Amino acid sequence: MEDELDKPDLKDKKVKFITCDVVYDEVKDRLPQGWEIVKFEKRLHERSDYLRETLQKEIDNSQDYDIIVLGYGLCGKSVDGLVSQKAIMVLPKCDDCISLFLGSSQEYKKQVAKAPGSYYLTRGYIGESENPMLSNYAEMKEKYGEETLEWLIKEMLKNYTRLVYVNTGNYPPEEWREIAREQAEKLNLSFEEIAGTDEFFSKLVSCDWDGGFLIIEPGQKISYEMFLDNERVNHWQK
Repeated sequence: MEDELDKPDLKDKKVKFITCDVVYDEVKDRLPQGWEIVKFEKRLHERSDYLRETLQKEIDNSQDYDIIVLGYGLCGKSVDGLVSQKAIMVLPKCDDCISLFLGSSQEYKKQVAKAPGSYYLTRGYIGESENPMLSNYAEMKEKYGEETLEWLIKEMLKNYTRLVYVNTGNYPPEEWREIAREQAEKLNLSFEEIAGTDEFFSKLVSCDWDGGFLIIEPGQKISYEMFLDNERVNHWQK
């Protein structure tokens, strides 16, 4: 097909994987040998400008690599404007991590149409936090107290009606499903488990970077427009 990319020959190529810990959780047991890994906390998504600044600094410090793989989608335009002067960048062509879990931005839009007020959890989102709904729960509890913080979480989610556990099939789901279900009950939200897909993650780690990925040439800035359905992506240059 015209829009498909030739699978790159990565022999003798230095690759760096810069990712959020939520995406890392899905691929950590099967990353290619030799990839350098840098992961950032999911809480950085709370401030897209700070996440963008953090990613750009890491990219600037990675110019001795041939390829930089980003484990991020558009993520609230956090990657908009990122540029690598010497290394090629590769990243999924999708809105955010939820689209990755569901397999496409189109599938995410279907879920939004079905239930707009939905909050999504996976093992990576739940993490090791005392409360999976707030990544910095422990420090916030120390500052404001548990009662105030629980009220704040309910206020944050007052427009949500559904909590969704996305089962990507990459690990046994029982423990994480139950945590998600308990949170739904606690917050008076309906609970639903939906099947995710491993498609994006499998292609990412196997370097099968087809039309679902953006290949950004050195000196070219990532732009919001690149993520639009009608925009062509660059073809891989061997």
